[in-house]
Amino acid sequence: RQRAGLGVNLTIIRPGHVVDLFRREAGARVAPGLDDLDTVQVAAVRVFQRPDGEGRRLAGLLRQVLAPPNRHSGDDVMEKFEKLSGIAAPMPLVNIDTDMIIPKVFLKTIKRSGLGVNLFDEMRFDRQGNEIPDFVLNKPQYREAQILVAGDNFGCGSSREHAPWAIADFGIKCVISTSFADIFYNNCFKNGILPIVLPQDQVDILMKDAEKGSNARMDVDLEAQTVTSSDGETFSFEGDSFKKHCLLNGLDDIGVTMEHKSSIDSYEAKLAAERPWV
Repeated sequence: RQRAGLGVNLTIIRPGHVVDLFRREAGARVAPGLDDLDTVQVAAVRVFQRPDGEGRRLAGLLRQVLAPPNRHSGDDVMEKFEKLSGIAAPMPLVNIDTDMIIPKVFLKTIKRSGLGVNLFDEMRFDRQGNEIPDFVLNKPQYREAQILVAGDNFGCGSSREHAPWAIADFGIKCVISTSFADIFYNNCFKNGILPIVLPQDQVDILMKDAEKGSNARMDVDLEAQTVTSSDGETFSFEGDSFKKHCLLNGLDDIGVTMEHKSSIDSYEAKLAAERPWV
């Protein structure tokens, strides 16, 4: 559990939810109908400690099993983004693509939660599943980072929406760069993440500020469209008014549609009355 970075208390695992997972994905010898929680825990630990790195993928799968229902199944909606004050992690590497953000081996899920444990997996962990100490998000001062200050062309590569899912699940709510790949940029807004584009000289200043560590916190104000460094230097950013509206109100595509629920219901009722055979 510790090596996998699972972040889940194994004592709350419900056996019925994981038996098939272990049998299918891990090859663990778990008998059908197992209800012995201790046996499931032993199987879980054995699976997650596999030396081939496969344990981290299985950890992500278990996180997904234990995750809350998909959004819009009830009261679960996208979180609003208004203001953010948080630790910023510096990632000056350019062309960070979506396969670096979330490797393809983790793309088997269609759930939005559970992928944070595998964010930047090949950069965060070695082949034995141990953390790489020099990677920024493994450093103690950046483990709770909510902002990334990144190099140019962030989110390039394939259009997998799992990339913003993993970023959001890790706890990062804002990414600042000089440019983003178009599809990744749009996907961020649909998943509660604010991508901010600033000129190179301003990103350089914020990158230096982020290098100060956890004692330096940046402030992001979406309504005012400003980013303020720990030294009080403020930069303004541009943004699409509709995307801004969606983030401020916690609306993804389904949320935007549900704003018109009364009109949809009225239309459906009228259609049913006029064309009952449809």
